[in-house]
This record gives sequence, structure tokens and C-alpha cells, in this order.
Amino acid sequence: MRSVKLMGLLLLASACSPMEAEPSGASANPSALANMPAPLGVAERQLPLPQANAARLAGAGWLSGTRNDYNLSTDSAQDLMVFARSEANFKQSRIWFAQRQGIGWGEVAEAPFSDPRYRDSDPWLTPDGQTLYFVSNRPASGELPNANLDIWRAALEGGSFGVPERLDAVASDGEELGPELHDGWLYFNSSRKGGPAKLAIYRARMNGSGFDAPQPLGAPFNDGAIQGDFTLSSDGRLAVFWSQRDGSSDADLFATCRTKDAWSAAVRLPSPINAPGMDFTPSLSVDDTELRFASMRTSADADVAADVLNGQANIYVVPTSMAIEATRQGLRSTTGESGPEGCDWPGV
Repeated sequence: MRSVKLMGLLLLASACSPMEAEPSGASANPSALANMPAPLGVAERQLPLPQANAARLAGAGWLSGTRNDYNLSTDSAQDLMVFARSEANFKQSRIWFAQRQGIGWGEVAEAPFSDPRYRDSDPWLTPDGQTLYFVSNRPASGELPNANLDIWRAALEGGSFGVPERLDAVASDGEELGPELHDGWLYFNSSRKGGPAKLAIYRARMNGSGFDAPQPLGAPFNDGAIQGDFTLSSDGRLAVFWSQRDGSSDADLFATCRTKDAWSAAVRLPSPINAPGMDFTPSLSVDDTELRFASMRTSADADVAADVLNGQANIYVVPTSMAIEATRQGLRSTTGESGPEGCDWPGV
């Protein structure tokens, strides 16, 4: 790829070779402290409220730090959050979590099933907080790391994580990334052979406790060189994903809306959602008010700690209404679509 920053995304999908065990950044015990330079009190650990016309950094110093932080997901009750954290080039990726404690969030820690021999990444919580989907190169049997990242899930009960289960039905000889479950469909991106792009978005219908064979999404989702991290609003009318397309050397966030008959054209979201550098892992909050995503931008609002903006991925939040309005305007300017057969959300 032409962009050096984009190579980080490709490394996330390919750097799955066996590695030596290294000391973990925090204990696998759920009560372990995160390895942060300046611990904060519970009241100080807050997620920012979305702000009009701004992309706000989420949790400078405890959620967004000097390493790669991405794939933030919370349950509908806002009692549990999960996210991924890794070293440079997405090496030694782990899943981290925090639980609600009164008015704020408890200390972040690695998921208790973490194993320094393996890579875990791309976590996503179901709205009820009862299931965690993620990807990992942990083996289905034996001890050697798998050659590829596959999709796994783990049940949660009372805030405790169960034993991870590999989803064999959607596994392939390529990489699987970015799982999310919406309306009985598991969406994810895959580099499997025979796909419409080097990295393409697929979905598989849930069938009992398993899944049917995955199928690639149609236009406009797989029209780029690579794309992934499909996320969907609760009403099924707005989809956001990242892609490298239209001659761009960066991965940017795109949005599309459900029209009367199909999905609209994909619109590259403007600043301040996209910025120079890689923008990826979009996820809509359960109540559809927030669009959360990761970005490798090196500049942000004045209230952001400068040492966090070091070229690694940080987590940002914008109001979903900003993405909706940008999509609506983008369609009007490029295709002339408007009104109920284009992007038209009541009250926005």
C-alpha cells in the first residue's frame, strides 16, 4: 500500500505468526490495575459526551494512551466496556475491559482469558452485555498459535467472562476481523480467497448456536481495495465502515443509508470525523447517539493531552447526527439523492 500508516492496518490482519510469550501489561485478574503512568479516580474516568462539530478524544491517559487503543464497545446499560490495546504495528494485541463503578468507570484491565502466547483483538459486546465477540490466533486445540486470526466468542455472566469458543463455521484460510452481530447476522471482514477484494466485508446468518456459510456484501461495501469494520444502527438505516478507495492512500470512514430499495452510495465522511492518518474501527452506540472510532491522527482539540497524540491509534467519539447529516449532504452533492428514498431520518 502507498501509505505507511495504512501498513499498520495490514499488519493487524497479517501479523499472526507464532511469537514468544512476553510479560503482560497488566495481570489477567479482573481487579488488576492498568499500566498507566498516572492513575485516575473513578469520577475522573468518564467517556466524553459527543460535541457538535468536534471529534472528542475518549479517556486521555486511561482509555486512549500512548499505545494503540481501538474497537471501543459498551453494553446498552453502560455497565461494561471493552476495547483492544496493542503495541506499535498492532503487535501483542489484547482485549481490555472496565466495569461501571458509580458515576465513573473502574480501572481498565486485560480480559481474564488473555494469554501472552496469543493475540486477541477487535472486541464487540452484544447490547445485552451477555456475549463478547472478538478475533484471536489462539488455537482451537493444542498450544501453538494459529496461523490466522479467527472469530471467537465468550459468554458473560455477572460480569465474569466464560471460556472462549471458536466459531468454526465462519473460519477460513485467511484472516477474520471486526465481528459485530446485528439482527441475527454476524458481520465481519475477511481476507479469504475468492473474495471481492483483498479484505472484504461478509455476513453470516445465525443458525441456532452456529452460523450459515458467509457471503460477501454487495455494493457499496466492497468497492474499495480493502475495507472492514461494518457497524449498523439499531434501526438498520445507517451503516458505517472503513475503506481505502477512490485513489486515497489512507483508510477513511464511509457511511451509507438504507434507501427504499437498497443501500445508497457510500459517502466518505468529512473532517472532523476523518483526518490525515488511518481512521478505522467505527462502532455505533446501542442508543445510536454516538459514533466511536479509532484514529491515528496527530492533532486534536486543545484539551487533549499532547503526549497521547503520538501517531498510535486513539479512540474518538462524535454525535451520530454528524455522520447522518454528512451522509445526507454527500449524497445530495454527488448523486442528487434526497428525501425519504435517500437519507432521511426523522428528527435529524
